[in-house]
Amino acid sequence: MRRALFLAVLALVCAAPAWAGLPFLPKGSVVGEAVPLKAYATITPTVHLFGDALTARLAIVADRKWVDPGRLRVTTNFTPYRPDGAPRILHLQIGRFAQVTWTWTLHCLTDPCVPRPPPSERYHVFHFSLAHIDYFGKHGERLYDTTASWPGVEVLSQVSPGVETALRVSQRLDWQYQLAPVAAPTYRMSPTTLLWLALALAGVALVAGAAFAHTWYRVLRPRAVTEPSAGSERSTLDRALALLTWAHERGDETLQRKAFERVAAELNVEVSDLTRMARELAWSKRTPDDEEVESFAEQARGSERATDDEEPADEAS
Repeated sequence: MRRALFLAVLALVCAAPAWAGLPFLPKGSVVGEAVPLKAYATITPTVHLFGDALTARLAIVADRKWVDPGRLRVTTNFTPYRPDGAPRILHLQIGRFAQVTWTWTLHCLTDPCVPRPPPSERYHVFHFSLAHIDYFGKHGERLYDTTASWPGVEVLSQVSPGVETALRVSQRLDWQYQLAPVAAPTYRMSPTTLLWLALALAGVALVAGAAFAHTWYRVLRPRAVTEPSAGSERSTLDRALALLTWAHERGDETLQRKAFERVAAELNVEVSDLTRMARELAWSKRTPDDEEVESFAEQARGSERATDDEEPADEAS
């Protein structure tokens, strides 16, 4: 590990160091020049063909006596190149030496990276903005910062000069490989059958949904059942007795007397005693009490039931 760290530091010395803005340490530092850290930025390769990947590394060598590597923050921009995700971070420590390396993999497949003139037909150079390194204190305050510059990147065309000249002269593309004809697609199930099956399933689902909605609606709003009118099934005597009971319950003496007269008129002529009783109660000077009215009503209903029972017997005979 010590040998690897020594070789890495030796290789980074060849890159352009930057430590402007760093504090001066009178007591000295193991990284030299009385600064707490040094930053080195490299890109490989600096000359590449269009579409190839680049590797950008930012290495910071620091004195652990003055710098906590965990409080370093790096900000950089590689436009128009784009990194493939977050950078890989490597930490190495030997004694007071500490090295933190950020590594990005860069690609550019967009129009700004396409080689074009000027100054030549196949030449293009990019210069990225500076990488900013900030060092923060224990409480989150920024203590100092520095920058590191990236080397220029030259991008060349993938098309060789000979091929480019031939294309310009012939005005056509000379494909080196013939494209094989595309085989006809095969299906496990016919697309037409699948279409009609899907439509059938959709219809079944629609009908099932409508049936469920109808059931749900009927549960929330049950159909109003029209009961047959009670008056249509009652006889005229029953209605007269109902009027008598209603008038007696409300204390309407005049209506009660009229109801007695109505009952007397509706009684069978053969029930002479009940007819006479109804007329007496209708024209008596005193108002009949509850027991008299109830007793009369029961006798009248009983006489009607007896009359109804005699009629089927007579028809059978």
